[in-house]
Amino acid sequence: MKAGKHKSIGTVIMAAFAGVAITGTAADSPALENSKVRAEITAMHGKAAPELKLKDWINSKGLTSAELKGKIIVLDFWATWCGPCLAAVPKTNGLMKKYADKGVVIIGVCAVRGAEKIAETVKKHKIQYPVAIDDGTNKAFKANSYPDYYIIDRQGNLRWGDIRNGDVEKAIEILLKENDKA
Repeated sequence: MKAGKHKSIGTVIMAAFAGVAITGTAADSPALENSKVRAEITAMHGKAAPELKLKDWINSKGLTSAELKGKIIVLDFWATWCGPCLAAVPKTNGLMKKYADKGVVIIGVCAVRGAEKIAETVKKHKIQYPVAIDDGTNKAFKANSYPDYYIIDRQGNLRWGDIRNGDVEKAIEILLKENDKA
């Protein structure tokens, strides 16, 4: 092979490894969605999570970051008009039940558009976890599609933003195992 071909192969291999690092597809990390703002979200990983700005809570009193300190937080960015969001409710209810006694809190962050139907939607779809209407949280976390899942660790840092829907439980399990080792 000519030197140019070796250089091209090396570039492809390096790009593949970089893709694993950026998208979190390594076996020990949850897979991340390919978002238009992926680089911005990834830059937030490992840093203090933005303050939650939510209003009109259902299934809970208003929760503050101080009250959530020491908990694993799953933010479920959803909308009342989003079919995939509503289809995910039974699984999310199941995760809430399974992990509540292990210090995991799931919070549904409802998009402003359609929020006038939040109470009706919660009742109709039997949402059991705390939900509230976005009042700046979407923007702060750069959430730009629905459903989007973000995981905050016990130290209050954003560990993973916009993870693949099927990897939410994997992310929870990783953080619980870290706590067991501590």
